[in-house]
Amino acid sequence: MPEVSDVQFMPASRVSAAQRVAVMNAAYIDYFVPTHVTQDQLELMDRCYDIMPSRSVVARTRWETIGMALLSLRDDRTWISGVGVVPAWRRRGLARSMMAWLIDQARAAGARQIALEVIADNHPARQLYGSLGFREVRELLCWQRPGTADPLPIPFERLIYAPCQDLLDNFEAWHGQPPCWQRELASLRKIAGPLKGYRLDYEGRPAGYCIVGGHEDAVALVDVGINPEAGLLMPGRLLLQALAAIHLGSSISITNVPADDQLNRILAALRFLVTLRQIEMVLDL
Repeated sequence: MPEVSDVQFMPASRVSAAQRVAVMNAAYIDYFVPTHVTQDQLELMDRCYDIMPSRSVVARTRWETIGMALLSLRDDRTWISGVGVVPAWRRRGLARSMMAWLIDQARAAGARQIALEVIADNHPARQLYGSLGFREVRELLCWQRPGTADPLPIPFERLIYAPCQDLLDNFEAWHGQPPCWQRELASLRKIAGPLKGYRLDYEGRPAGYCIVGGHEDAVALVDVGINPEAGLLMPGRLLLQALAAIHLGSSISITNVPADDQLNRILAALRFLVTLRQIEMVLDL
């Protein structure tokens, strides 16, 4: 069995995109949520989430890439994602070494804080990040309404198609809780191109919007904004009921909603189910 001393750590920019794809898919094949990405998807992640391959890290032996961890940078904040080691090389301290590399890179970039998300049931990862000084700050909920669920009442109000970029002009004012990195405005502006945007008018004023992706059978709610001046529960409920009517028979999901966000009350009332809980952790540098 190869020794850990045979492993080298280097910037992810020194390996090809194809190698990054291969190691990510190998490392996440048996994860809590199995993940498979294509090279196009990986390059899109780099652009939308401000991932810096030159400050990210891969672990390599003489023959293969066996681990990877990614670092993103926005102003003085950084975000860690994609931490993974292929099964045959786990439990040898490689993840800890890669995390230490990223922490050093974040400091070198002038960052004041590092954030990450970890699945709540992934206790070894939570313990690792805690031992490195990360603290748990909030819970994030992933919700899904199955396509087989009973149909929701169809509201009188109808959704209006609207350009996603125009809807996102309301982002700052129409969110009650700070979003996670993937759903920040900086991310959404970059991924909005192929997505669909809908606006809901209620009592004569714009009351809410949603931006959706996915495909015919599985709709992904990428962002939901509710105008606080129009209320919250009623516009939010009507917005999602109208969306469900458009996509009748399709599952509808949304990821990483902060647990204290009032949107969760609407999702629960419409019989969405929590499918995954994540913990957001931060390290102040």
